[in-house]
Amino acid sequence: MKAVGVGLIWLVVFIARFSSQFQAEGNLRRLVGKEIRLGGRISSEPILQGGSQRFRINRVWVRTKRFPLYSYGENIQVAGTLQRKVVSSWYSRFSLMYPDVKVIEADRLRFIGLDWKETLMRFRKRIEVVYNRNLPEPEASLLAGIVLGAKRGLPYGFWQALQRTGTLHIVVASGYNVTVVIGVVISYLAGWVKRRTAVVLGILSVMGYTVMAGAEPAIVRAAVMGSLAYFGQVLGRRADGLRLLIAAVMLMLAYEPMLIFDVGFQLSVGATTGLLLLGPWLGKLFDRVWLVGGDIRDSLAAQITVWPILLITFGNLSVFAVLVNGLILWLVPVIMGLGAVLGVAGVVWRPLGQVMGWVVYGPLTLMVRMIEWFGAKEWMSLVVEGVSWWWGWGYYLVLGWLLVKFYRYSRKNVK
Repeated sequence: MKAVGVGLIWLVVFIARFSSQFQAEGNLRRLVGKEIRLGGRISSEPILQGGSQRFRINRVWVRTKRFPLYSYGENIQVAGTLQRKVVSSWYSRFSLMYPDVKVIEADRLRFIGLDWKETLMRFRKRIEVVYNRNLPEPEASLLAGIVLGAKRGLPYGFWQALQRTGTLHIVVASGYNVTVVIGVVISYLAGWVKRRTAVVLGILSVMGYTVMAGAEPAIVRAAVMGSLAYFGQVLGRRADGLRLLIAAVMLMLAYEPMLIFDVGFQLSVGATTGLLLLGPWLGKLFDRVWLVGGDIRDSLAAQITVWPILLITFGNLSVFAVLVNGLILWLVPVIMGLGAVLGVAGVVWRPLGQVMGWVVYGPLTLMVRMIEWFGAKEWMSLVVEGVSWWWGWGYYLVLGWLLVKFYRYSRKNVK
């Protein structure tokens, strides 16, 4: 009964906030095609691509020239023609293409609440400078993506190779990053302070890292799940992955209902669901196939649950993504650990940063070469256009039916 009550409360909150944001979207729709002037702080880390940069001010995306570079939290005013891209009948993406941009001097007294965010973003920029100073491209940008989730400066050709090989997710901070951050902090503090205090500090560290990594849906979802899991340990409750995922999704959608239409959110939730539900199934199927490692199994589980989203949204599919991921994913924890040491060492003492740059260059180059080699092959990507969501829902119904059959069969065998 408690679960039903919580579900009803969440549904009321979700509907109320969704209605409010849908009304705000309606107000924006009336301004499409008109000259508007918009002021505010940049609410997302600018993404550099080619000769342009892209960032967000509240609900509106702004694309402008690459220079001058703008920063997260910077107070600006833009003027241009509002454009709309229809994502669905319920959701649209609004943008200003190459508008006039004017930087406004920030009123520090009025925006004290953002100072800690700006401090974290400045620290992130210092780490990115260390990477750029000690590594060539695309290794520097790839390392910034793996450790910080940064997409600034990725060469366009390498970006395309990541897309073709289905490995673009490695430059998005995600669950593994969160696990490392909270695990290291708690294990280090466990001998110095009480367990509860260590958990609280670990959760605060994850919150800070989430902001520093751009607070994209994938890492927010992972941060919420990780925080709830450790908080449950303090209360003496065993963590259940599926329940944690449901709780994280409910919290995120209650705060930002329009995330339900965000592709990054959909992919993150879909991939995590695949790991939780399909991972054990595939593990049993592949138990006797020694060549099938954990990375390939997990990659296949995630790919099976996100294929419809990729096909419907992008119209293409990386046919051999599972193979490529299986070959490179073992490098991710190595690169992340060495990259974190390089970032801190380079900030503290430049010569030590140079030494660490030589150390991390090896695994980074190996990953880059594999992605570029596979990305150059035409047969890596399959173009499929005109796929509707009706097909997607049918796919998920069949997949759900197969999972139910499998778990029922497993329970019978256990008995």
